[in-house]
This record gives sequence, structure tokens and C-alpha cells, in this order.
Amino acid sequence: MDSKKKIAIIMLGAPGSGKGTQGKLLEDKTGFKRYVMSDLIKKELTPGTLLYKQVFKEGILLNDSHVFEIFRKYFKSESDIILDGIPRTLDQAYWLYGFLKNHYYTIKLIFLNVDETQLISRITSRYYCPKCHRLYNSQLKELMPKIEGVCDDDGEILIQRDDDTSQIFNERLEIFNTVKEIILNVYKAEILEVNGDEDIETVSKEIIRKIILYK
Repeated sequence: MDSKKKIAIIMLGAPGSGKGTQGKLLEDKTGFKRYVMSDLIKKELTPGTLLYKQVFKEGILLNDSHVFEIFRKYFKSESDIILDGIPRTLDQAYWLYGFLKNHYYTIKLIFLNVDETQLISRITSRYYCPKCHRLYNSQLKELMPKIEGVCDDDGEILIQRDDDTSQIFNERLEIFNTVKEIILNVYKAEILEVNGDEDIETVSKEIIRKIILYK
């Protein structure tokens, strides 16, 4: 096997499916560089940046062109990468596919297939530490804090994200389902489907096992 082979892992899953958790575990276990698109966008939406001015001062909506520009700015062409939060639209799916191929990556899309009827209870049970941002979930044994409502690391009181409500979740799920099949169709030859309803460590091991087959 070619030791210089480069691989790009795209994480795809419904809101609350655990793709953020699994992406972080994959990063920790493999050393792959992880790009979280929401984090990159936040960097560009800080006061003083051009994009901040355009979005908040001039009312320009963040579009696919902005997403491409931000991604290119931070992308360093590491040998092995994990992508979280991109693609989210058809244009992003095609653009990212071409971009990665032009940079000689083998692409694998990890699709966390979950029972969507169970997601509402999972997502409304999510909490995080406002200080260290560690994630917790009151319904998942692996993510429960030792003391209810308190961060294990620094003793801060855990809080919920403003959008972790049933109404907002249902809106996000509806949006995801409108683009899911489109994205899967673009990457249909590169999909590695994983049962996201298993416990966190089992899902993580299955992702690693599937990736090793192509590395």
C-alpha cells in the first residue's frame, strides 16, 4: 500500500447523530487534521474582519462562495483530514468533491445512520461546560457527568445550547433531510455507512475499522 496515500474523511449525520463527537474521537485516535466548518466561520465572523462587516453591518448573507473562501483560507493540505460541517448544499458537495480530488485525496464519507425518532430525546439532553466546552449528555452513560449538572473538569454548572430545543431541532432535521440524499448521491461511490445508534465507543471502533481498509 502506498504510504503517501492521502485520505479525506467527511462526517455526515443528522443533528444529534454524534458526528461531532465521533469526529473528535477520530481526530484523537488517528492524529488526522480536523476541520470543523462552524469553527472556521466563527473565526471569520469576529469583529474587525471583512466578513463580519459584510454580514452584520451590510446584511449580506453567508453563501456558498463565502464558505469556499473560508475553507481555502485555513486549508493546509495535510496528508489525512476530517471534515465536519461541509458540505451542506448541492453546490458545496460538488465543489468539495472537486477540490479534494484536485488535491489528490481518497475521499470517504462516513454516514452515521440513526433512528431519527430517537434523536429528539438525545439532542434535548445535551449539555456543555461554558468554561472548557466539554460536551455531556444526560441520557448517554459515556457522556454523563460524575455529578449531575456539573462539569467533571472544572466544576462549572453545565448549560444547554439555545438551539437544543425540540422546535429548533425539528427545523434543523427537516433542513438536513432535504439535502441528505443529494449529498449522498454525489458521494455514492465513497460512502461508508455506520450504525450511529450503537454506543459511542462501538461506533468509533467501527469507523476506525472501515477507514483502515482504505488507508
